[in-house]
Amino acid sequence: MSVFVPLGVPGAARGRERAAAEVPYLLVNPPVTDPTTPYHSIPYLVGAAREAGHGAYGCVDANLDAFEYLADPARFGAALAAARRTRAEIGARSAAPRRDDEIRYRQTLAAEGLTDTAARDAIGVFRDPELFYHPPTYAQAVAVMSRWWELLALEMPPGAPDRFSMRAKSTVNLCSTADLADPAVAAAVARPFEGYFADVFVPRLRERPWALVGLSVNYTSQLPVALRMARLIRTVLPDTVIVFGGTEVGDVVKYAPDAGAPWRVFRDADLIVPGEGESALVGILDALADGAVRGGTGFDGVGGVMTRTRPDPEIAYGSVAGLAGPAYDVWDWERYWSPEPVVLYSPTRGCYWNKCTFCDYGLNTDRPTSPSRERPVPAVLADLREARRYGRTLYFAVDAMSPRYLRTLAAALADSSLGLRWAAELRLERTFPERAVGELLAASGCVAVSFGYESGTQRVLDLIDKGVRIDLVPDVLAELARNGIAAQMMGFTGFPTETEAEALATYEFLQHHDKLWTTAGIGVFSLTPGSIVAKDPGRFGIDLLPPSASDDIRRYVPWRDRASGEVHWPEPEDPRIPREYVASTRKATFDRPFVGGIDSAHSLLYYARYGRGLLPEPPAEGRRREEEPRVRLVGEPVLTVPFASVEALTGVGDLMAEVGRRSREHLDTTSGAYGDWLAGPGAARPGSCGVLVLAHGELVEVPAGVDFTEDTPLTRALRLMLSTQART
Repeated sequence: MSVFVPLGVPGAARGRERAAAEVPYLLVNPPVTDPTTPYHSIPYLVGAAREAGHGAYGCVDANLDAFEYLADPARFGAALAAARRTRAEIGARSAAPRRDDEIRYRQTLAAEGLTDTAARDAIGVFRDPELFYHPPTYAQAVAVMSRWWELLALEMPPGAPDRFSMRAKSTVNLCSTADLADPAVAAAVARPFEGYFADVFVPRLRERPWALVGLSVNYTSQLPVALRMARLIRTVLPDTVIVFGGTEVGDVVKYAPDAGAPWRVFRDADLIVPGEGESALVGILDALADGAVRGGTGFDGVGGVMTRTRPDPEIAYGSVAGLAGPAYDVWDWERYWSPEPVVLYSPTRGCYWNKCTFCDYGLNTDRPTSPSRERPVPAVLADLREARRYGRTLYFAVDAMSPRYLRTLAAALADSSLGLRWAAELRLERTFPERAVGELLAASGCVAVSFGYESGTQRVLDLIDKGVRIDLVPDVLAELARNGIAAQMMGFTGFPTETEAEALATYEFLQHHDKLWTTAGIGVFSLTPGSIVAKDPGRFGIDLLPPSASDDIRRYVPWRDRASGEVHWPEPEDPRIPREYVASTRKATFDRPFVGGIDSAHSLLYYARYGRGLLPEPPAEGRRREEEPRVRLVGEPVLTVPFASVEALTGVGDLMAEVGRRSREHLDTTSGAYGDWLAGPGAARPGSCGVLVLAHGELVEVPAGVDFTEDTPLTRALRLMLSTQART
């Protein structure tokens, strides 16, 4: 697939030269993703189309709408009742439970301690300008969300959901065209949302004779539900042009095994936009206005668009200088799960460094990511004045801004009257202390910066071609800390040839400088096929291995270290890292999309309120912190279960270990492959035990002979001891 960078956006210019015929189009953001703030792809698409004369549009945030629908007390109460019936039915069986039964039994326990209004009330806390900023009350709302996902998981294939995300591989394989092309698999994942589809989404489809419906799929977690929605759209609107676009769509195209694979996956699509979408959407709408129809060849001349007769279009990374500003008015911002909006905006696209050997983003074939393009700062300020109508907190969604551009933009923001608070991902530039960049960033409203720190050792950083000296990083972080700006550190262990000592050093660096950063996320390296490492494996002392037999969408590549012979597959944890090391990076309790998650909307609002510490300062001497929640949304009941030990029950962790084993042994890992394993005998032993269900759903066996239904100093002390032990 060829890639070029044009000087302008010809589709948009052509559309502006004439008054476009009315072409009603509908853009959809599918579940499952973050409901705290909207992604910015659809506002950018509508902004470009509106400027080109296409003003007959509708926008649906089906992700937000679906969760709001399910949070209704009657529906949430029905989910609780269904979970309790399932638990009673499994517990009453005389036969030994199967693995699937045990996984589901564990999940049903999440219903205990919740009421019919819990989900609605938790969303209310997220939106409340006072309760949101009270950590004990906020924690109650997050606990409800943790429990809610266990209830939703009861309706999905085992292991598929992972909070507000989906696992790439579980009993549904999102790396397999066989699973993705099977409508029954997509329907199984989307099962919790079928009521929303029937009651809300289908009536919206019937509101107008939509000429085009576009599904904006930017995360892997959205893909299976988007495929189910496309099948529904095709049923309701048989003559409508269905378009798939977004980052995840680009990944499927990029990593697919052959040119026909994307059409097997997106079987209900008429058009696929694998790259940036503004000019492509305008071109499609222009073609519709000129008489193009579904199934015809009228779209074959539209740049950046895949059709069934033209599967290999030129992919354009267009200039952003003359691009229309995003249309933020397409969303009702008060409905999102935050006390005030957090707006996403991209002043630049691509990465100016574009050298990191592990990186693989976008459709480029000759570089790690897309080419760097900068929007003129006066145009940015005009966009931000419009964005300020909806929110004062922004996340600059960029790969990385060059130091020069960053300083120019920050100076312009500092001189403006916009009063914005913002965060962004930047590179660890050594010039920050030399040029007092921290002071400038603080003056411009910056509250947090995310860094791809990657590794704590210089040798590994040099292999990555990061262009960073580890000995200068503390000075950069100190410059930000002096100016009250939080540093969010991201990295990974397991890069080729990294030793155990070097892996530990990545954590030890953070331990030694723990006063200079606020949150950190250290993952495990996964090799992607478009990276420099994968293209030149000998340079990094590795050999590439064939992927798992079912994984024909090659999101990741297994590899062998030539020196040690050790084989590496994608893993959730690095076994070389002690638990206490991992715990040392967890200064905050929660992860995305909640407070403590790197770059989450909620974290940015907490930084803006409380500073780089993220959470409120300890109270002054002599005063006690208010530890009790002002609203209690979830209880911590003690239940008796008909098993000798609840800890022995098969869990999702056991299932994921089986997924990993089957992958490494090149066995079938598509959705039909796990039936025998799930139907096999579980690990439960007959008997009885007590279980304390903690607020966030953790299960703790309780000592025999203690009646936890009595509220006494002893039971309170035991509850505290057990919960503390479980959380550490």
